[in-house]
Amino acid sequence: MKRFGFLLIVALFCLGSNVMAQGSAKVVHVTPGESSYKVKRGTMAQLAVTISIDEGYHINSNRPTDKNLIPTALKLDRLPGLTTTPIVYPKAKMQTFEFSPKPLSVFEGKTVLRFNARALASLAPGAQTIKGKLTIQACNNQQCLRPQTVDVSIPLQVE
Repeated sequence: MKRFGFLLIVALFCLGSNVMAQGSAKVVHVTPGESSYKVKRGTMAQLAVTISIDEGYHINSNRPTDKNLIPTALKLDRLPGLTTTPIVYPKAKMQTFEFSPKPLSVFEGKTVLRFNARALASLAPGAQTIKGKLTIQACNNQQCLRPQTVDVSIPLQVE
């Protein structure tokens, strides 16, 4: 009987650790706003990254209300011949959860991050890609998943 109890505790521990080991990218899906953006050299274009968060989950906003929470942050790599403006994050939703006595600043459902890009005359025409990294941490009403940084690719067609 003692052996059964021990095995039950080990099994519950393993199940719990598997849930905690699950990364945020399992419930958060990141895509460019369009399949390819057309950008003319010498002009500016508005670009977007869409974050789709599974039902029942949220991600911390870019300005979490608790210093211990991981903010959502998009960092774009430099592409020679292209300048970008700072990322514009949407207005976050203030929501209270079972695990926090104070409201938290979160994004749910579909969230769109926007920025402008200017193609300089030095940017080679043809297919280009803006690459970046998006840091996220997804949570539901009971627990938070492991934070992750996911790759972002935004295809451009430079004219």
